Amino acid sequence: MRGSGLPVLVVLAGLLLWPSGALALTKTHECQRPVKTGVEVYHLQSITAARACPVALALFGWETSSPARQDALYGCNRPSPEQAGYPYLRLHRFRGWKLSLFGKPYGEFVMSRGSSSFRVIGTDFPLNCT
Repeated sequence: MRGSGLPVLVVLAGLLLWPSGALALTKTHECQRPVKTGVEVYHLQSITAARACPVALALFGWETSSPARQDALYGCNRPSPEQAGYPYLRLHRFRGWKLSLFGKPYGEFVMSRGSSSFRVIGTDFPLNCT
Protein backbone atom coordinates (compact mmCIF):
# COMPACT_ATOMS: atom_id res chain seq x y z
CA MET A 1 0.00 0.00 0.00
CA ARG A 2 1.39 3.38 -0.97
CA GLY A 3 1.43 6.46 1.25
CA SER A 4 -0.71 9.48 0.48
CA GLY A 5 2.24 11.55 -0.70
CA LEU A 6 1.07 14.41 1.51
CA PRO A 7 4.44 14.85 3.27
CA VAL A 8 6.16 15.13 -0.12
CA LEU A 9 3.64 17.74 -1.22
CA VAL A 10 4.21 19.75 1.95
CA VAL A 11 7.99 19.71 1.41
CA LEU A 12 7.60 20.67 -2.26
CA ALA A 13 5.25 23.49 -1.36
CA GLY A 14 7.78 24.77 1.18
CA LEU A 15 10.56 24.68 -1.41
CA LEU A 16 8.43 26.48 -3.97
CA LEU A 17 7.62 29.23 -1.48
CA TRP A 18 11.25 29.82 -0.45
CA PRO A 19 12.25 32.59 0.22
CA SER A 20 8.86 34.30 0.08
CA GLY A 21 7.35 31.71 2.42
CA ALA A 22 10.49 31.27 4.51
CA LEU A 23 9.52 33.85 7.08
CA ALA A 24 6.14 32.19 7.60
CA LEU A 25 7.91 28.91 8.38
CA THR A 26 10.50 30.49 10.71
CA LYS A 27 9.88 31.92 14.16
CA THR A 28 10.68 35.61 14.45
CA HIS A 29 11.81 37.31 17.65
CA GLU A 30 10.79 40.89 18.39
CA CYS A 31 13.80 42.83 19.60
CA GLN A 32 11.83 45.41 21.57
CA ARG A 33 8.81 45.41 23.82
CA PRO A 34 6.90 47.57 23.36
CA VAL A 35 7.76 47.59 19.66
CA LYS A 36 9.38 50.87 18.61
CA THR A 37 11.58 50.03 15.62
CA GLY A 38 9.97 46.86 14.31
CA VAL A 39 13.39 45.14 14.24
CA GLU A 40 13.04 41.36 14.42
CA VAL A 41 15.54 38.54 14.06
CA TYR A 42 14.90 35.04 12.72
CA HIS A 43 16.65 31.99 11.29
CA LEU A 44 19.01 31.99 14.30
CA GLN A 45 22.06 29.74 13.84
CA SER A 46 24.30 29.17 16.90
CA ILE A 47 23.04 32.34 18.58
CA THR A 48 20.13 33.33 20.81
CA ALA A 49 17.72 36.20 20.20
CA ALA A 50 19.07 37.81 23.38
CA ARG A 51 22.52 38.05 21.72
CA ALA A 52 21.33 38.82 18.17
CA CYS A 53 18.87 41.61 19.01
CA PRO A 54 21.36 44.12 20.49
CA VAL A 55 23.52 43.83 17.35
CA ALA A 56 20.53 44.22 15.02
CA LEU A 57 19.23 47.20 17.02
CA ALA A 58 22.68 48.81 17.03
CA LEU A 59 22.90 48.55 13.25
CA PHE A 60 19.38 49.95 12.88
CA GLY A 61 20.22 52.84 15.24
CA TRP A 62 23.47 53.57 13.40
CA GLU A 63 21.82 53.46 9.97
CA THR A 64 18.84 55.65 10.86
CA SER A 65 20.89 58.29 12.69
CA SER A 66 21.60 60.12 9.41
CA PRO A 67 20.80 59.87 5.69
CA ALA A 68 24.53 59.58 4.97
CA ARG A 69 24.71 56.38 7.01
CA GLN A 70 21.83 54.84 5.11
CA ASP A 71 23.73 55.66 1.92
CA ALA A 72 26.86 54.10 3.47
CA LEU A 73 24.98 50.86 4.22
CA TYR A 74 23.47 50.13 0.82
CA GLY A 75 22.81 51.37 -2.68
CA CYS A 76 20.33 50.46 -5.40
CA ASN A 77 20.85 49.08 -8.88
CA ARG A 78 18.07 50.60 -10.97
CA PRO A 79 17.15 49.73 -14.58
CA SER A 80 16.30 53.45 -15.01
CA PRO A 81 16.03 56.41 -12.59
CA GLU A 82 12.23 56.08 -12.50
CA GLN A 83 12.10 52.34 -11.78
CA ALA A 84 12.46 50.41 -8.53
CA GLY A 85 15.70 48.51 -8.28
CA TYR A 86 17.62 45.90 -6.34
CA PRO A 87 19.73 46.65 -3.27
CA TYR A 88 23.42 45.94 -2.90
CA LEU A 89 25.53 46.40 0.21
CA ARG A 90 28.21 49.06 0.45
CA LEU A 91 29.00 48.24 4.08
CA HIS A 92 30.15 44.66 4.59
CA ARG A 93 31.08 44.68 8.29
CA PHE A 94 29.53 46.19 11.40
CA ARG A 95 31.05 45.76 14.87
CA GLY A 96 32.79 42.54 13.84
CA TRP A 97 29.72 41.09 12.11
CA LYS A 98 29.71 40.31 8.40
CA LEU A 99 26.73 41.77 6.53
CA SER A 100 25.30 40.09 3.45
CA LEU A 101 22.19 39.68 1.34
CA PHE A 102 20.95 36.13 0.83
CA GLY A 103 18.71 35.23 -2.09
CA LYS A 104 17.47 37.06 -5.13
CA PRO A 105 16.16 39.45 -6.26
CA TYR A 106 15.99 41.53 -3.08
CA GLY A 107 17.70 39.26 -0.61
CA GLU A 108 17.26 38.70 3.07
CA PHE A 109 19.56 40.75 5.28
CA VAL A 110 21.99 38.42 7.10
CA MET A 111 24.48 39.15 9.90
CA SER A 112 27.11 36.49 10.62
CA ARG A 113 30.25 35.97 12.68
CA GLY A 114 32.02 32.64 12.83
CA SER A 115 29.41 29.89 13.02
CA SER A 116 26.72 32.29 14.29
CA SER A 117 24.26 33.97 11.97
CA PHE A 118 20.78 35.45 11.90
CA ARG A 119 18.50 37.33 9.54
CA VAL A 120 16.95 40.71 10.23
CA ILE A 121 13.61 42.23 9.26
CA GLY A 122 11.96 45.39 10.43
CA THR A 123 11.25 48.97 9.51
CA ASP A 124 14.16 49.17 7.06
CA PHE A 125 14.81 45.51 6.35
CA PRO A 126 14.62 44.02 3.83
CA LEU A 127 16.41 46.88 2.11
CA ASN A 128 14.07 48.97 0.00
CA CYS A 129 14.84 50.30 -3.49
CA THR A 130 11.40 51.57 -4.51
